[in-house]
Amino acid sequence: MNLTTIINRQSPPTPWQTGEKIPWNEPAFSQRMLENHLSQEHDWASRRYKIIDQHIAWISQQLPNKQSKILDLGCGPGFYTQRLAKLGYQCTAVDFSPASIEYAKQQAIQDNLNINYLLADIRNYQPTDRFDLIMMTFGEFNVFKETDIKALLNNITQYLTPNGYLLIEAHTYQAILTYGQQTASWQSYKTGLFLDSPHICLEEHFWNEQQTTATTRYYIIDTVNNQTIEYGSSMKAYTDLAYQRLFQEAGMISINKLTHTQWPTGDIFTEKLQTFICQK
Repeated sequence: MNLTTIINRQSPPTPWQTGEKIPWNEPAFSQRMLENHLSQEHDWASRRYKIIDQHIAWISQQLPNKQSKILDLGCGPGFYTQRLAKLGYQCTAVDFSPASIEYAKQQAIQDNLNINYLLADIRNYQPTDRFDLIMMTFGEFNVFKETDIKALLNNITQYLTPNGYLLIEAHTYQAILTYGQQTASWQSYKTGLFLDSPHICLEEHFWNEQQTTATTRYYIIDTVNNQTIEYGSSMKAYTDLAYQRLFQEAGMISINKLTHTQWPTGDIFTEKLQTFICQK
């Protein structure tokens, strides 16, 4: 792709159809992403440990039986499952990033923990066990098309034990709307998430009112190899009522929203993420 392609680009783009998908599962990309997960200087990739520890304390209060089975969908480097397994919980965790899964496995070996880590797309994962708690945190819920998330929720219902819990941390409608209405920007990097060599990142955002979806388009200009790569990502926004309907249609009976005291989101995600606890 050359710079002329940027000038002639489709605008606005079609959600989930613009450019290449962000390569979360590409080894080098996932290794750079892992470095951001491990950083304690920011919360944008993974929560800092202080907040994670507060989440773990809340989970342990809901599941007093420390032999309970927990499934973490989109587990990253395993910060939650590592802590939960140390308390005695039987943990299974799934993620698309090879670097994160490998790191999590090594940490489990180092701490002598029996955690079942799996490298897979959570939409295709089919466990043989049933779980007392299934969790999906940090807004991962919204990156999927509505058809995909409905299918995933229906599967989750089958994976839960009777009276089992589903914990979903999702974006607010306003947060995704605001994200989709941001102005275009650009930034130069000596090294960054998309490339480990000097590059320029052009970024533009779009809000699709009909589909209530924010789409971000990235043009990565590789100044070393003189080439440009286009990536795209989309997020689906739901009102609180729409979330309720999704969970009810999937078979959840009790649906409640946690307070920020019960489940803190961290400073940069205040009023941007909200957490639902549902029971089958």
